[in-house]
Amino acid sequence: MWKGFAMAEEYWNASLETLPWAEVENWQAGRIAAMLSGLPARSSLYGRLLGHQELSLTGFADLARLPFTMKDDVRWAQDQADDLRPFGANQGAPLADIVQAVSSSGTTGKPMYYALTGADLEVWTDAIANAFFTAGVRKTDVIAHLVGLPMVAGGMPYADGFRRIGATLCWLGGFPTERILREMRRLRASALLATTSFGLHLTETWDAIGRETGVASSLRTVCLGGEPGLNEASIRERITDGLGITRLSEVMGLGDVVSCLWGECAAGNGMHFNAQKYVAIELIDPETGAILPWREGATGEIVYTTFEREATPLVRYRSRDHALVTATSCSCGRTSPRIRCIGRTDDMLIYKAMNVFPTAIRDLILQRFAGKVSPMLRIWKDRADQVRFDEAIPVDVEATAEVAPSAYPALAEEIGQFIRSQLQVRIAVNLLAPGSVPRGVYKTPLVVVRG
Repeated sequence: MWKGFAMAEEYWNASLETLPWAEVENWQAGRIAAMLSGLPARSSLYGRLLGHQELSLTGFADLARLPFTMKDDVRWAQDQADDLRPFGANQGAPLADIVQAVSSSGTTGKPMYYALTGADLEVWTDAIANAFFTAGVRKTDVIAHLVGLPMVAGGMPYADGFRRIGATLCWLGGFPTERILREMRRLRASALLATTSFGLHLTETWDAIGRETGVASSLRTVCLGGEPGLNEASIRERITDGLGITRLSEVMGLGDVVSCLWGECAAGNGMHFNAQKYVAIELIDPETGAILPWREGATGEIVYTTFEREATPLVRYRSRDHALVTATSCSCGRTSPRIRCIGRTDDMLIYKAMNVFPTAIRDLILQRFAGKVSPMLRIWKDRADQVRFDEAIPVDVEATAEVAPSAYPALAEEIGQFIRSQLQVRIAVNLLAPGSVPRGVYKTPLVVVRG
């Protein structure tokens, strides 16, 4: 939350951001209906998925009659690539109209590629600017963009969004960490964009390297995303205090849909949906697929429909992101739901008969043992496709400097017992000295594979 915050909210798109949510959905329904009418003809994927469906919509609720698009459907479509359609069976526009390709990071498997026409690029840039404007970035900011890979969803598209806002873009991603910290001082960076784990990493040397420059910090606003973590108070506190900032905002998106869709306003307590001009959202029960209402306290999987996408459109795309709805109204005046991402279906582990998100293990450890452990944890798998554990799940936990090495065995035992009591899951805790868990310059994975 913005310290000393007093509400005098500005909006990127006031008419939509403050419209009652039911009216937003009604407005979207007409645009979805128009998009669906020609979709099977221009996308072979949707000719396959929707070819025998009734595509007329009389209201937003009718969207639930259509089938979901699954990740495997998108992978199949990309596997159909040929010389005329390098983006596969869901390339909904001629190659001559496509101006940019966006890549997934490839951290969870074979990279995926998404195409943008000139019109799609305009949609993305506007939606991304909207999300970062909600998150606190203004045209008076000098923003340090710390994602070093231009082609990924958080690379060039984010740079376009910052420029659309009018902020001064300083793309420092890719430089060594020490240089990033020095140049941020010299350039008087007032805002920063990074992954959550890299933001944590920066706190470890922010003050020491900053003092070497002799330039006081201008940093006020930090936007972090790309991985869960900011739902945990101890992580937020460590970043806020470690970087000496007044505002910490979480952001989230999908390269498949729009690379930044959600942004946290100054009121905090979750991210608002900011792409309602171009994308519709549903909340579903991940087990049954049933629609769930946007209600405070609800949990479910987010489903996206892009109704202003030419090149690689998506209808009822199951994101595999599991969200907690933190609120459906806000003092900032925005009417879109607010959420925290609590895990991904892909990340789910099974200990005997118990399902558990790795983030749940991490968050509970940080809540109970704050001050004794750092946010840098690693959960180990024996192979990439391992989901089931019949023995205790191996977890590396990094101790803080306040814990004496002689106390590590007892603390490890206490952590293991606490997780078992809370989650009915056994973990094998390996306590490590401070700084032992490797830090990444992009993402620091919570789950890693041996070898």
